[in-house]
Amino acid sequence: MPDPHEHAAEARRLLSSPDIERPNDRGPNGWTRRGFLQAVGMGAFSGVALGGFADVLGFEVPDAWAATPIGPSDGVLVNIVLFGGNDGLNTVVPYTNGLYYDHRGSIAIQPGAVLALDGTFGLHPNLPFLKALWDIGWVGIVHGVGYPNPDLSHFTSMATWMNGRFGGGAPTSGWAGRWLDGQSALAAEMAVATIGWSVPLHLQGVSRRGLGIPPNGDLFGAGTASYEQRMYNGMKNYSSASAGRGQWHDMYATVLKTQLNVASEVAPVFAPSPTGAEFVQKMTVAARLINANLGFRIVDLGLDSFDTHDGQPGDQADLLADLDAGLAAFYGTLDPYWRNRVTLQTMSEFGRTVYGNESQGTDHGTASVQFVIGQLVKGGHYGSAPSLALPNPWDRLPHTVDFRSVLGTTLDGWLGGGASTILNGSYENLGFFHGAPGSPAPSNALPPMVGTPSTPTEFVSMTPARLFDTRNGVGGRIGALGQEETWTFTMAGKLGIPTDAVAVAINLTGVGATQPTYVTAWPGGLARPTTSNLNLAPGVAAPNLAIVRLGAAGDVSFFNSTGTVHLLADLVGYFRDGTTMGFESLNPARILDTRNGIGGFNAKIGPEQSIDLQVAGRGGVSAGPLAVALNVTATGPTEASFLTVWPSGEARPNASSVNMAAGQTVPNMVLARVGANGRVSIFNATGATDVIVDVLGYFSGAGSGRYIALPPTRVLDTRSGLGAPLARVGQAPLEVTLLNKAGVPGGGVSAVMLNVTAVAPTADTFVTIYPGGTERPDASNLNVAAGEALPNMVPARLGPDGTVLMFNSAGTVDLIADVVGYFSD
Repeated sequence: MPDPHEHAAEARRLLSSPDIERPNDRGPNGWTRRGFLQAVGMGAFSGVALGGFADVLGFEVPDAWAATPIGPSDGVLVNIVLFGGNDGLNTVVPYTNGLYYDHRGSIAIQPGAVLALDGTFGLHPNLPFLKALWDIGWVGIVHGVGYPNPDLSHFTSMATWMNGRFGGGAPTSGWAGRWLDGQSALAAEMAVATIGWSVPLHLQGVSRRGLGIPPNGDLFGAGTASYEQRMYNGMKNYSSASAGRGQWHDMYATVLKTQLNVASEVAPVFAPSPTGAEFVQKMTVAARLINANLGFRIVDLGLDSFDTHDGQPGDQADLLADLDAGLAAFYGTLDPYWRNRVTLQTMSEFGRTVYGNESQGTDHGTASVQFVIGQLVKGGHYGSAPSLALPNPWDRLPHTVDFRSVLGTTLDGWLGGGASTILNGSYENLGFFHGAPGSPAPSNALPPMVGTPSTPTEFVSMTPARLFDTRNGVGGRIGALGQEETWTFTMAGKLGIPTDAVAVAINLTGVGATQPTYVTAWPGGLARPTTSNLNLAPGVAAPNLAIVRLGAAGDVSFFNSTGTVHLLADLVGYFRDGTTMGFESLNPARILDTRNGIGGFNAKIGPEQSIDLQVAGRGGVSAGPLAVALNVTATGPTEASFLTVWPSGEARPNASSVNMAAGQTVPNMVLARVGANGRVSIFNATGATDVIVDVLGYFSGAGSGRYIALPPTRVLDTRSGLGAPLARVGQAPLEVTLLNKAGVPGGGVSAVMLNVTAVAPTADTFVTIYPGGTERPDASNLNVAAGEALPNMVPARLGPDGTVLMFNSAGTVDLIADVVGYFSD
């Protein structure tokens, strides 16, 4: 018998079989069915109709490979297995239920962090794309899913779910495999596939089984390294002449040569290769396989490591972020033709315990939630959530919906019927489909657009100039943004921003907020992300540098959460395709502090007074920079005022870089063009104030870093356990990994552009962000008073291990970080 304490990965291995090619699978030119499918999944034949494959391959695709395109009323199911036992309570959070918080303690998702669906449930904060699909009515949530007499062993429970059959007996086949058994021979050949190296039990039938499609596109013969080419050339020589060893030897040699030639010819069209995390790549491959219309009806894939016995707040948060990114990648890749033909569903072998354990985790439970997603899904709640009134920590949730009811509803409603035979019994039809596959959509709502990384760009610095001010109509709008209002402003074509600009750098300021609120800026035409650029309190003018990718129309959208607020924006530069100017990130270094004479000034800057600060040749900056990245902090102002930073030797522009009230300490990142004398000017409007400047990097013709703009994505929130333990940050530096997160690749990165927010510190403090594995510099990025929330943009230079450290000077504080882009190294 299997060990009831076996790991989830081992259970999965035991319930899968390797996808071994049969001898007769090999076809013309040395291609195999697997190799053919790999190439499709990697985008090799994007845009090629099925009948046109011969032009690319050099031979007609065998019927046994291509099967037949699916019919206009055939549905496609994408089955996503969350292996390890996903915690449903922290995925669909009962955020108004006090028992949830009583039982979960510190690992509970706090009410302010959930993405509220209604007055009872909310999604985990790392599921914003899924929330956007819910908002347009595409998501069904089935509560209390499980089965009678549940088993807490990964192996046994996985086998039960994969088998999907009422009644006893050994699980020797799976529900999707038995569905496959009932298909015609031609349709069955490529009807079911898993994105992976082995075929799990649920895809194995009595007489047939699904395909295993490796998620990479490496075809033997496509390598370009010199040692690979030598090997290929040697193999090709086998067929240069008959070896006199018989017909089969000569045939093998000829097929091998052809295989190598075809691989080398097809390799260049494997672009674009799937990018992002492993699950994102799998979901991209799944959508490409569906787009190719090769006959697939069930595409299966898995996401591992949901067995969160310890460290759940961070681990599950990362996994759900991967799930959400995968969903976004899938719908970003799927051709619109398939929207009313494709349904996605999730499954997991069990849920978790209602009570948290002593290791910041949960243990094997029973009932959980399942998602059903698609244009023809009736969005809403199904089943009933089990009661959380459990007196003992080891009590498990009773199921209210048998998982076979979910399978049966999908089999009969989406895959053509036969559920009672496949499941060996009757089931409760949950009725979560509007109609059969291909039916007219119930509404014109579309999934949110998904942004992708920009091409590498260079920065064009400018003298600051005002783009808009809603207080006086500059830019075309007079009037504050209302509550939950989204306003879109076209940037391209204004103040010298070209129509081909990729992103803009603006100093964004919120003024006159009537209630505590936040403001989000993001590319026009995309779904609003769960990020923020400004956090505002009534009566305070708060600035923040925003580097925002432009939408397809050259525009940026702004959202105000609560009350009303005026916005003003000053343009400081833009990013465009090019290689003439690059960025060099630096360890933060202080080059001005008027409190102690650093930088040559030892007194507050008075009213309407300007100083010229030497930046060239200081703090690691080269002798001839074109622009610098500075963190400018005003501290101890005697009156409400503003600072302006601009190139020395030029006329002072009508713009502001830092806005502060009397007595405040306010930092803001500034991208400043450098004057011909290697200096920048700093102006104070009223009263007197001390000024601190830390240099963070510089732009020059010799710089190597190019900026790649990304859709804003949250990567750290200590309030919910995203990207770090669910705990406030004290004086121990918090290590944050940024590689392979939110579109940042796993290498070739010098710095990541972050919008960092400090929330509700218990004491006046400052926060310093610096490369992992290095000494903390005498510099700061945020200066925040007790109880406040303050954001600032940071070009966070990465340490050798790809991490940054965040140091909090006093008390405790929650930290949030949103990625908006990165610089190559």
